[in-house]
Amino acid sequence: MARRDAYFDNLKVLLIALVVIGHLIEPLSGSETFRPLYLWIYSFHIPLFVLISGFFCKKITSGDYRIKVVGTLIVPYLIFETLYSLFDYFVMGAQTLRFSYFTPYWLMWFIFSMIIWKMLLPYAVKIRWALPISLAIAILAGYAADAQYYASISRTIVFFPFFLAGYYLDKADIDRLRTPLVKGAAAVVLCAAAYVMVSYGDRFRPEWFYGSLPYRALDHPEWSAGLYRLAAYAAAVLIGGAVMILMPGRNLRGLSALGRNTLYAYLLHGFLVKGMIAAGFYEAYGESAWILLLIPLGLLLAAGLSSNFVRGRFGWLLEPKLDGLYKKQNSDNGAEAGR
Repeated sequence: MARRDAYFDNLKVLLIALVVIGHLIEPLSGSETFRPLYLWIYSFHIPLFVLISGFFCKKITSGDYRIKVVGTLIVPYLIFETLYSLFDYFVMGAQTLRFSYFTPYWLMWFIFSMIIWKMLLPYAVKIRWALPISLAIAILAGYAADAQYYASISRTIVFFPFFLAGYYLDKADIDRLRTPLVKGAAAVVLCAAAYVMVSYGDRFRPEWFYGSLPYRALDHPEWSAGLYRLAAYAAAVLIGGAVMILMPGRNLRGLSALGRNTLYAYLLHGFLVKGMIAAGFYEAYGESAWILLLIPLGLLLAAGLSSNFVRGRFGWLLEPKLDGLYKKQNSDNGAEAGR
């Protein structure tokens, strides 16, 4: 078994914590208290998560690459898309029970898009200049009025350049950049980003960071609207790159290990967040100073749901045993046994 890289585990722990915190404060993201933090999180955490996901897809030529997509993504997606649809109806009070497998429910878009990215990757990397082409397509997609939530088409296109960049990324390049001078510059970038979000955050629309809507829906029908998406990309590269430079590479005892189970935190925390909304938590405490406790609550939830304890009890749901689903393969050439 290949030795795990603590650097990426640490990065995944940070990002899943930001995902949980971002969703916890989302109902209050328009307030002066949380808007700067919300904008700062969304300016880079999705692109960086996508980049890391692409980094771990280098074995696209292995015989079980597509089989793993089925077991680790497609089946969990179908299970949790069903569970969230049921939750939406019975807990959130949706008027109709609707199973929307081709319009992912809320956070399920990431899993749906990941399936498409992984299936598309072996073909995309055969194209010359695949990365700049994918970037150009992502910019142009914003002009299409129908590139929105159905099949997660907009986000799939918008964030695919980061997935592709992750595939091309070499860890050695990151290590070479992590010098004291570059780390100092990275710290300045993060501080400057925080200052901008605090001072000018009321001028930004977070939807530009979602990647889910066409330019016209964001009140920019003009031909130059693609520059706004380029600006969002630039922010993601600068801020996300600074985070990557500053991330510790050593094993942080009791913390790095949580990076193995971030999918559990991602898929499970949504029930808690939506449950809080259904229970009227934000209406009751949205104006209270105690609402700041959402930040440490997010950290605790991310850590708890990424623990081996949770994995041991929900592994049957997120990592179902599917060996009986596949035909047996010959070990020499991968052909179906008995063929």
